[in-house]
Amino acid sequence: MPTATDDADADVIVVGAGLSGLVCATRLVAGGARVRVLEARVRTGGRLLGRLVGDGMFDLGGQWWTAGQPRLAALADELGIARVPQHRAGASVITLDPFVASDGLASATPRRRTLPGRIVDALVRGRRVAELSRLIERAGREAPLDWDRESLGAWLAREIPDATLRDHVAIHCEMTFAVEPHELSFLDYLAQLAAGGDPFDGTAGDEHRFVPGAFALPARLAAALGDRVSLATPVRAIDVGAGTVRTDSATLRASHVVLAVPPAAARAIAFTPPLPPAAAAALSASRAGPVVKVVATYARAFWRDAGRSGEAYLRPGVVRATADACTADGVPALAAFVVAAEAAAWTPAHTAHVLDDLRRLFGDAAARPTDLGFHAWGADPLAHGCVAGLPPGARSAGAAWRGPHARLHVAGTEAAHRWPGFMEGAIDAAERAAAEILAA
Repeated sequence: MPTATDDADADVIVVGAGLSGLVCATRLVAGGARVRVLEARVRTGGRLLGRLVGDGMFDLGGQWWTAGQPRLAALADELGIARVPQHRAGASVITLDPFVASDGLASATPRRRTLPGRIVDALVRGRRVAELSRLIERAGREAPLDWDRESLGAWLAREIPDATLRDHVAIHCEMTFAVEPHELSFLDYLAQLAAGGDPFDGTAGDEHRFVPGAFALPARLAAALGDRVSLATPVRAIDVGAGTVRTDSATLRASHVVLAVPPAAARAIAFTPPLPPAAAAALSASRAGPVVKVVATYARAFWRDAGRSGEAYLRPGVVRATADACTADGVPALAAFVVAAEAAAWTPAHTAHVLDDLRRLFGDAAARPTDLGFHAWGADPLAHGCVAGLPPGARSAGAAWRGPHARLHVAGTEAAHRWPGFMEGAIDAAERAAAEILAA
């Protein structure tokens, strides 16, 4: 167990009360450490957010667990939170013209596959695109830095002559990283997929949702930590050498500090001494893709009545994807995702465009929800977006976000060895940071 001097405020100060920070604090407390958690928001949960829409509570942030994510499954079991399969029974569609044609992927009995499963079905039909699996596997071991100097978009334009297949990969990029393919390093795309599940190898597992929602995970962790968690307490500066953390009202001392916030949020913190060059470069270059998640509730699940799964992928369109979001206790709902450039330009007035896309996909009933809720993560000043990626050239210039750096340890999903960008990655990074400290 780490030991602090008598005048220290804690053995460990954790900055950020999202899933990663709360898991890290929980593991440290279990190891005997005195812990303080400082959170800038007036709530816990970070990019996990529950909100009442209509008659149900819905996830307006991260939502799904999939096979191959054992830490997330274990945490849910530890906290007594159940999982239910994502509804996919019925016809689903990918369309490159959302208002004219589909690509024929509808099926009365679709396989349950990790989102975007039907995109995978389309991709595997293209022999050239199948090479992505080989490249992803190689990126997990070693990869030439030349792959970093071009964007995914440039690689697609050069290597994949079929425009339809290029669009399918683009949809996958936008749904995974919330950026356009030309904004993302080809190597970063491959490496992040290698650290999770290869979506192109045809072996992706089933997806499940949590009951009542993923937002319950941080809520229960925070409740157990009690007054160790301080809300509305933004951290302004961290002196890594002295082990001090400055907030608006106090300067706190600890033996170790855990940074459990997204890189974009960490840019607002002054570090003394400055972060090592690799971490500083990653902090500067990291881009969190903007996402708006919209939940529309209805009197009945009319899409199920019509034999539809509620799942669709569109390009172009304001809405990039939809999914059935009916609650376990029977509140009918659809979730719609607005990403990348459309999300960056989002205003509340854009909900009319979302309803228009839903109407054209599912009929007039889709434009008459009983209630509508949304959260614009790109406009969230403490998130700046969702999954972070690196632009072309950042990795080859030495950018790397992990640690530890003296007394500073880095958690948060972006620092994960496995499943970066997912809840599983948040737990992976949290448990690694806690283990580093407890072994110190």
